[in-house]
Amino acid sequence: MEKYKKSLKLQNVLLILGILCLAAVQVLSFCGVLTPAVQDEHWAGFWAGLVAGAAFGITILFVIGLVINLRALRNEAALKKLYAKEHDERTAQICYYAQSWAYRICTLGLLVAIVIAGYFSPTVSLTCLAIVFIQSVTGALFKLYWHKRL
Repeated sequence: MEKYKKSLKLQNVLLILGILCLAAVQVLSFCGVLTPAVQDEHWAGFWAGLVAGAAFGITILFVIGLVINLRALRNEAALKKLYAKEHDERTAQICYYAQSWAYRICTLGLLVAIVIAGYFSPTVSLTCLAIVFIQSVTGALFKLYWHKRL
């Protein structure tokens, strides 16, 4: 259990660093330092709000994770419960199958989107094609990695 406590402490440090970085991104976005390359003022405002909002949402998730970890480190029963939750084999299998199917469905959906978007916008169609390519290559590389590791 001491090894797990050390990993939670490291995770807490990383969460705090992430919270600080995301807070900086929010401030820079609101101050207008982070601006897109496009000179459209409407788009720049939208982009700044999108970046700040996404950073705020992720910050909330990081804070919740930090609170959960801190509570677990202070209470032995909560620590055991969190350990059991994170190391549950059934949950790991459910996540594995769900992610596997999500990967397949997204790839097939993007292939359909390539064809449909090709009628309306070549840029969108080529972007979807690039996403499918990157997703497929990444999936193949992870298969190779886990094939050698296991």
